Amino acid sequence: MPFVFLLIALLLPATACAQQVAWLWDGAALPAWSQQEAAVLQRHILLSGDNALTRPRSGWPPASRITPVVHVEVSTVNPPIDIERRRSMIVRAMHEAADASTSGWVQLDMEAKPSQRVFYRSLVRQLRSELPPHIKLSVTALAWWCRSPAWLDDLGADEVVPMFFRMGKDGARLRDLVEHSPAALHASCRDVAGFSPQEAFAPQVTARYRKTYWFDRYAWKRGANIGSTP
Repeated sequence: MPFVFLLIALLLPATACAQQVAWLWDGAALPAWSQQEAAVLQRHILLSGDNALTRPRSGWPPASRITPVVHVEVSTVNPPIDIERRRSMIVRAMHEAADASTSGWVQLDMEAKPSQRVFYRSLVRQLRSELPPHIKLSVTALAWWCRSPAWLDDLGADEVVPMFFRMGKDGARLRDLVEHSPAALHASCRDVAGFSPQEAFAPQVTARYRKTYWFDRYAWKRGANIGSTP
């Protein structure tokens, strides 16, 4: 690279080079800033008691590159009786997502409970070993996992996306860590992250991340600005 272009690249603010991707659930609009790439819910799997309900997406937004997302919801009201029985369903859904990917990525969005940690880690390892080599595996992570190596050490995914929004009763403390003590978070939580414009951080916080995913509670239909507080 010629010196002058290298110098310009070094002087550009981090946000100019950061990759920003909108999460799109059913019915969400595609924001203009995410038309190059979007992470789109492809299938919703609900595990409840002895039941496993699945609902596929009906259509795709006109993004240039699409990362299909498989959302596995584990009921807290009626936890699955035997989650291991649902492994094949989740694996099959992820393979279908890989077939539909135009970005080279697929994403597993599963908020596993502490009692399901062994299953979850085993599932991620299996997915990474079985998915085609040219498909990269992204997984979302609850923010509190970023303080627990038992969840994230040697997880096996190509990308971990901690969700720094809707962080629950410990949200204030976690938010303080993200803002002021990022080095205290697991190393897997310092490269890519998920944010929400309704719980916005200062731009210098989100700028630390090479890639950011964004979830809007209003499905991007109110013109939310990801760069400032609502």
